[in-house]
Amino acid sequence: MSETNSSDTETTGLKMDFLSSSALNSQTSMEKVSMIVDRVKKGDLVVIEGGLTPEEEAELIETTMREIDIENFMGIDIYTLEKDKTSFFGLSRKKTIGITIIGPANVMKEVKKKSNFLSMIANLGDTDAPVH
Repeated sequence: MSETNSSDTETTGLKMDFLSSSALNSQTSMEKVSMIVDRVKKGDLVVIEGGLTPEEEAELIETTMREIDIENFMGIDIYTLEKDKTSFFGLSRKKTIGITIIGPANVMKEVKKKSNFLSMIANLGDTDAPVH
């Protein structure tokens, strides 16, 4: 499989960045938040294996609120898909985060979420968000 440099092709569409938990574990909380905000401000969706800590999510929201620009950046939406984890003998269940999707609020048009299902329709038409 070959890698494609985005500057090599002139395509228009929705760019999704998939990040493994191991790639994020080597970063500080501020590095994670900065990386996510930078990508989302460019119009990208960020899909994270696992999720952010409550503190990181709060910092992400605070940072986003400071950087909102009505003409260029409307904010973010965050959706988390959880999975049940069964303990010894299946007696107790606890929720663990499977994936987290973070994207520009004006791109994530419609999201349907159930306990084990997440469906999203992206708005690529009349939005001012940059597309790739």
